[in-house]
Amino acid sequence: MDILQIKSRKRYRAFLIVLVYVIVASIGIRFGLYQDISRIQGLLHALILALVLTHICIVDGKIAGKPLSIFSYWLVFMFYGIAVPICIIRAHGKRGLLILIIHSFGLLLVLTVSAFITLLLYESILSKGF
Repeated sequence: MDILQIKSRKRYRAFLIVLVYVIVASIGIRFGLYQDISRIQGLLHALILALVLTHICIVDGKIAGKPLSIFSYWLVFMFYGIAVPICIIRAHGKRGLLILIIHSFGLLLVLTVSAFITLLLYESILSKGF
């Protein structure tokens, strides 16, 4: 594979990872405003995350030289909660487990902080009578 193509895929993977963090932050903001999230909204969030995470697995596998079979894409999409960690560990070995742990803590932190800040701002606006 060409070096430029690998660099391009790595930049695209980084973009997709940032997109996951943005999606999780938007979920946190939404949760900070309204603690009750409807089933449709929860389903929409899960669908968007599944699509992006599946695409990350596809791109990451190609970068690592262990591409997924085109027939397994739908399995990763349908069972993304289990399949994404398996794909990352498959592509990176023990280092993949460390990557998963770091990103899990990062995503949890982004979700918590975005919900907390939104809740604080929302309550301060309500207390001032706007």
